[in-house]
Amino acid sequence: MTATLTRKKFFILSLLLVVALAGLWGSAPAIAQQSVPGDPAAALGKPSGQDTFDNANNWTLFDSQCFKSEIKNGKYYITAKGSKDFSCWEVTWPMIQNFYLEVEAQTPQSCSPNDAYGVLFRAPDNYRGYLYGLTCDGRYYLNVFDGQTTTQLIKPSTNPAILVGAGKVNRIGVVAYGAQYQLYANGVYLNQAVDSTYLDPGKIGFFVRAATTQPYTVAFDNLKVWQLNQNYYPPSQTPPVYPPVQPVPPASGAVTGTSTTSLNVRSGPSMDYPILGTVPQGTTGQILGTSPDYQWYAVKVPTSLSGNGIGWVMGTYVTVSNPSNAPLPVIAPPPPPPPAGVLPPASSSAPTATFIETGVLRNGPGTQYPVYGTVKAGTKAGIVGRNSDKTWWALSVAPSVSSDGTAWVYAGYITTQNATDVKALPAPPLPANVTPTAPGSTAPAAIAIEPINVRAGPGNAYPSYGTIPIGTIMAVTGKSPDAQSWVIKLPTSIAKDGQGWVPARYTSATNTGSVPVVQPPPPPK
Repeated sequence: MTATLTRKKFFILSLLLVVALAGLWGSAPAIAQQSVPGDPAAALGKPSGQDTFDNANNWTLFDSQCFKSEIKNGKYYITAKGSKDFSCWEVTWPMIQNFYLEVEAQTPQSCSPNDAYGVLFRAPDNYRGYLYGLTCDGRYYLNVFDGQTTTQLIKPSTNPAILVGAGKVNRIGVVAYGAQYQLYANGVYLNQAVDSTYLDPGKIGFFVRAATTQPYTVAFDNLKVWQLNQNYYPPSQTPPVYPPVQPVPPASGAVTGTSTTSLNVRSGPSMDYPILGTVPQGTTGQILGTSPDYQWYAVKVPTSLSGNGIGWVMGTYVTVSNPSNAPLPVIAPPPPPPPAGVLPPASSSAPTATFIETGVLRNGPGTQYPVYGTVKAGTKAGIVGRNSDKTWWALSVAPSVSSDGTAWVYAGYITTQNATDVKALPAPPLPANVTPTAPGSTAPAAIAIEPINVRAGPGNAYPSYGTIPIGTIMAVTGKSPDAQSWVIKLPTSIAKDGQGWVPARYTSATNTGSVPVVQPPPPPK
């Protein structure tokens, strides 16, 4: 130990715990409203405590049926012995509350994709706590275990910051401050959650979870802890601001839900879908149904926000009132968001945007502009401009996304670096609205849940005829071979062949099960 966390001598307790975590990938995530971008270790200075594992003074090592722990060659090794679907952990150090913790974790030389390992924190005793883990195939997650039930706060997700492969070393870190938690890998912000299960000081340690009966070994090194107390990192950071969602008054006798915290409303039932806006704690709205996994609720929102009038909220933070006790209908989610290719910054000192959420790229600085696609959290992009009040930023994108190499993102989805001198750009003109042919009453149809480009082929590389406004109902005549685009009927005054192509992701379709596959025209040269 090279430094102490308190002025008192450590009271060390290390204990093996073997717990069957049924349903490890359990219930719905909850997203915190404050994000902490950047590398905390670079900003916080000298840690409050550090263990370089030069000796075993701070650990009681075990060799059990589930795992073996040992310290050698300046590292802490923990071997999962293949007790399938069991998690085992060892805890140490004094009880700490608000902190940033990080440790270097070396990936096993051999393991199965779902084998997991990571850090345990805020453990009130030896039987409960939060688990921030990585899987051997490079996913991260955050769970809380209360001694009986595992609740998923952040579902297993990938991020390019996580190194994958035998012997790779990832510096994994977590901020715990009040009920807010932020996850990092190699100094890159990954994701965030809010949960109030354990707010008091707790123990920290390491865990492994075997997904098969095959053993694997993880090496940990350079464990560091910064106590935050009143000095929250970084003190000047403000939460991202998303547009407020005005709830639609519920119908009489309808199933309703009331938010128990400030809640994000998304375009689909997963964190891979972008945030449409937020509702404050105590907001009541109408519940239309549930996701197929029963973890998210479909709620009624204004059609100006989502063309089909449906948004999605996490079920963990909703109190439901169901007067009839009838089962909620299962509503199929929209297709997953298509990715849009942003270009990285030209250098480490160039203006840079870092996505802290799944972000939507648009043709211009406003939700009235059509969508190009989405960008995953953790992605970095070069900034080429902004609007006058810095609520929208222009990013550098691949020509396949935008012909002029520029797309716009709302400021709430990103943080910016080196962007003080970025110049304001004029907003591009809004594309002309296109009125497609309306469908018959039972004919295949799709409604635009976003303003979307209608193009001569299935993709941004094809020329645009204009914009289909949000809420427009379109007659569907076919689909692309990959089912990612609909072919819609257009007047021949707009398209000579009488058809246009729109991304299925930004539509809600009905009666389209038997529409034919249509081969797209050759892409433009």
